[in-house]
Amino acid sequence: MSNNLATVQQIYACFAQGDIPGILAKLADNVTFFNGSNPAVAPFGGTFRGKDGVLQFFQNLGVTTQTTHFEPSNFREEGGKIVNDVLHNGIVTPTGKPFSVMALFTWSFNEAGQVTDWKGTGDFSSINNAF
Repeated sequence: MSNNLATVQQIYACFAQGDIPGILAKLADNVTFFNGSNPAVAPFGGTFRGKDGVLQFFQNLGVTTQTTHFEPSNFREEGGKIVNDVLHNGIVTPTGKPFSVMALFTWSFNEAGQVTDWKGTGDFSSINNAF
């Protein structure tokens, strides 16, 4: 297993435990997070910069959604990046409406093995519509 893949799997373990400081410890200070949800609708959609931005992303996600199922799968290394699929089901808490998103997550790294860029892309219409 590559060091980068191990880092991604450690981040998922932290996410499952709600350990946001553990996630932040794996990120470069100048990290960029992009979530493909519509930022005009979903407060965790769009681009977040730096560890403070990532913290805001997770706070926004936590306040507005309840995850009922989160399943990362199909991990692969492509050109020095780690790519994986994610099935994310949940409920938008302000509306009570369910969502189901199949996304592609792409992780980029610096030479120190820290995440410098994360992109969550795919069809986010289910979550956008749940708001």
